Formats: sequence, structure tokens, C-alpha cells
Amino acid sequence: MGGIKKPKISTGAFELSAIPRGASSRPFLKLDWDYPVYKEAEVRTTGTAPVAVRRALSRADALRFIAGDDPRPLLVLRECSVCNKTDDALLKGGPENDRTLVLSRWFHCVKLPVDVIAPDHPFNALFPNDESEHLFLALVDGEAKIPLESEGSRTELWDSMSRILERSYEKNPASSYADVLKRIEKLDEFDFKIANLEARKGLEMESARPDRKKVDALDAEIAGLKARIDAEKLALDKAVTRVPKSRAAEAPSDAAKKALR
Repeated sequence: MGGIKKPKISTGAFELSAIPRGASSRPFLKLDWDYPVYKEAEVRTTGTAPVAVRRALSRADALRFIAGDDPRPLLVLRECSVCNKTDDALLKGGPENDRTLVLSRWFHCVKLPVDVIAPDHPFNALFPNDESEHLFLALVDGEAKIPLESEGSRTELWDSMSRILERSYEKNPASSYADVLKRIEKLDEFDFKIANLEARKGLEMESARPDRKKVDALDAEIAGLKARIDAEKLALDKAVTRVPKSRAAEAPSDAAKKALR
């Protein structure tokens, strides 16, 4: 069966596929949020049961806690109940945000609650008040922080993400975006073909005298495409799996420090 040419629709700055994302590609185009919860220490007071006392951590401790054992650089968002500066504008799904969603795979994406701006919230040092940015990017230890707002352009976001990735990995994974997107679109094409083949099979099965050979041929095509999907998913997993370099490796050596004096 020949390749199906996907129609395009023009939106000015972007050229989007008229075929919606299929079930096979959608897992590769979603933000995987982490929601860290800090458990406050309990304090026993005279004559009462222990109570948890909420207090703000230092910036270093807050960063260390939200990073956990994930070595990837940070993409940290605070939710806001009174404005529209959430992830809706820059981080939502859709073809125009494919680059954002692919690049996010190489970040540890952390979402913090609305009350993070409260002075006693454990992570308040990251967003001290309502004037704080709603999103920032940083190395895993919080260094090289880039504050962002959703009214900024996608180009600004992509450039900022690439700068952090450049410092976090031996080879900037942003350079793999075109290859990753090509593989994602291949999954969509396979899903699209399978849907058409299954529709043809359904029509054949509902006919007065189904042709067994046609049905078997369609089943064989569907099975072949499903095998190609499995292979493409493995290739995609390999393409998006990167291990950040050690922050210690980025620090100057003692000899280099002496040379700088």
C-alpha cells in the first residue's frame, strides 16, 4: 500500500498537519508533571498531640527537594488563581507547541500550587510573592535560572530551553528535535493508515458475502503496521532518552581555578 500524503493547513507562522495526533504519538507529546509535597516536621507541645508546623525552606533546600534524584534540568511552574499566566499559553498541547513538548522531555517538569507564594510555604523561596514570575528554567541545582512569563513568545521559550539544555547535556538534545518530530509524524501516519484499513475491513465484514482473502490481506497489513509502530516507539524512546552530564563535570578544576587567579 502506497504512502498516504498528509494534507496540510496553513496558519501563517506554522504549517500544521490536518491529521490529528494518533494514540501512538500522544504519549511522546505531553508534559509529565511532578507535584512535590514536603512533609513538615511534627512538633510536640506540652499536653497536646504533635502538630505539623509549616515553614519555608531555604532556596537551596527547596531546590534540592523538588529536584529529588532526577538529574535533569528544571522547568518549574507555579499555578495562579487570579490571572491567565499559567501553562495554557505556552505549554498546552497542539501542533504549534510540538517543539515545546518535545524539549520538555529533557527537563524535570515541576508544578507548584497556588499557595506557594505564602510566606510559610515550604517552597516559597522559589516564588516569594505574587510579583514573581510564573515559570522558570534552571540547571538541576537552580543555577542559570531563566524566569519566563506566558505572554512571552514561543521562540523566546525555545531559545531559553535550548540554552539550559546546552549546559545540562554533553550534546544539546534540542538538535534532535527534527528527527524526533519526524518519527512522531511517522507514528501518526501509521495510525492513520490502520484506521483506514480497519474501516475497509469493517465494510467488508458487513457486506452480504465477505471476501475472506480480502479480510486476511487487510489483517496482514494492519499487523505489519502495528509492528512498525512498535519499532518506531522503541527508536523514539532511544532518541529522547538522554542522561545529563554531572554538574561537577561543569565546575572548573583546581588547576583551572588557579589559572583564573
